[in-house]
Amino acid sequence: MAGRALAAGRIRAVLAAALLSAGAAGCAHTARPRVLLPPEAIRAGLTESDWLLRRSLASGGFDSAAALVAPDGALAPDDALLASLYRGSTLYYAGKFGTSGYALDAAAVLADDRFTKSISKNLLALISNDGALPYEPSQTERLMMNYYGMLDYLRRGDPMGGAVEARRISALLESFDTRKDSVDVRTRAVLNYLAGATFEAAGEKTDADVSYRVARALVGDSVLPFPLTGEAKRKAVATATRIAAARSTPDGGAGQPAPPRKKGARATVPPPMPTGEVVVVVEHGFIAHRVPRMLLVPVTESEFEKFGSGPAETVAAAAAISLRTAAFLALQPGQFMWRDSDDDGTSFTVRDSSTVPIGYLMPVAWSTLRRPYHPPWTATLVVDSVATKTFGVTADLCNAIANDFRRQRGPALARGIARAGIKLALARTAEKKAEEKHGEFAGAMAKWGMNALNVVTERPDLRQWRLLPGELSIVRMILPAGTHDLAIDYASRPGEPPRRLTIGPTEIVAGKVAFATTRIWDDGVTLPTNRPLAISR
Repeated sequence: MAGRALAAGRIRAVLAAALLSAGAAGCAHTARPRVLLPPEAIRAGLTESDWLLRRSLASGGFDSAAALVAPDGALAPDDALLASLYRGSTLYYAGKFGTSGYALDAAAVLADDRFTKSISKNLLALISNDGALPYEPSQTERLMMNYYGMLDYLRRGDPMGGAVEARRISALLESFDTRKDSVDVRTRAVLNYLAGATFEAAGEKTDADVSYRVARALVGDSVLPFPLTGEAKRKAVATATRIAAARSTPDGGAGQPAPPRKKGARATVPPPMPTGEVVVVVEHGFIAHRVPRMLLVPVTESEFEKFGSGPAETVAAAAAISLRTAAFLALQPGQFMWRDSDDDGTSFTVRDSSTVPIGYLMPVAWSTLRRPYHPPWTATLVVDSVATKTFGVTADLCNAIANDFRRQRGPALARGIARAGIKLALARTAEKKAEEKHGEFAGAMAKWGMNALNVVTERPDLRQWRLLPGELSIVRMILPAGTHDLAIDYASRPGEPPRRLTIGPTEIVAGKVAFATTRIWDDGVTLPTNRPLAISR
């Protein structure tokens, strides 16, 4: 009997996994365009919506991407909060500042309203799937709403408005830390740092010092470019003066020999010039995204017999399975988190240390994270055609999203096991009733019919803000007052000659902090290496 039940469980799991792969995207309108995904997109676990939006953004079609997720767009998510997030981010990259801020504000209001869950909505999730619940953003997504809102104000030249969003970021971070449930430490440090720089730009020195102090306490002095003081600042000003001197030569200071100096004459040192600072925020790639997976949870023979015997017995069996699985996750915190690019399996099994005979493998719809392929890349900030600073990754948002996922998976798994248990109980009850009235064959058909219905309705919740960048880099420089052309020399693979990606002119005001923001859309999937990348300020 145990062998037959185990085999049946595996058959159902395979069928469920096939159905999940076919239709689990489910966060956009059903009228979305149908496309044939290339093999590399399939291997990366991208949906049709992912692929179309990424192609539009990476090729510079920012207005087209915004149109796709507009209220009547083909790729607009069904959930109002997610739809606002997608509209806000695409409008931001399309340069529709202000309008993007309104969409992000609407998302923030909805997020606050949904913070308290209702019992009725959770009951709905128990009989269908977690997608029936209104979408609730993760901690990282909640923070990134205000991150984009802050940058939106800064791009409009309104640092005071940016400071309002910076205070919201600080308040959220403090709230998360108070609950002892904080996001990835580098992400927290970067957001505190950017809040501090925004306060500094708004002339609020005390608040800036507090945010810088928090960021420094998190990661030390070497990770982030904190404001320079003393001798270090003097050297940076001297470098800025040399940049200004190079700009004043006809060829920008390149290839022009210095005029001969008379014997005994002292070298002339240009006098210090009025300087300001620029903080360059570079976003790269895409966030780790959820992909469907089927979790096979062991059910002992005694637990299997309880399902369908009565409500009390069913609840007791589901509770025992949930506790055993939760203990397994506590001892194996890295389990069920990531799906590697070379891992093509559609299901995996909870393998606990129990020696009790297993009578059934209960299929529970699940999702794991797929980290986008980010080949080793190098980048250098270029100021007025002069290479100045080489930089790398300051914060990996994929780690922050993984921590969010780790926090959410316990309740999600409990709901999934309860939901699967209810469906199993219904199937066994239908089997018993049909068998009593019409014989063993009718009972088997009723059971398999209920199982097929359960498979169709059991889908993982793959919803997330999938347009977020995967990595953040921060570069800070002291520059002479005036307008400077900024660019990035970017090589997406080792040994590849760098491509120059223009950011554009940035105005530096003496004694002030300016901001330049850009995103490199390279994710190793959506664009071949020989095509130029779009870059958005």
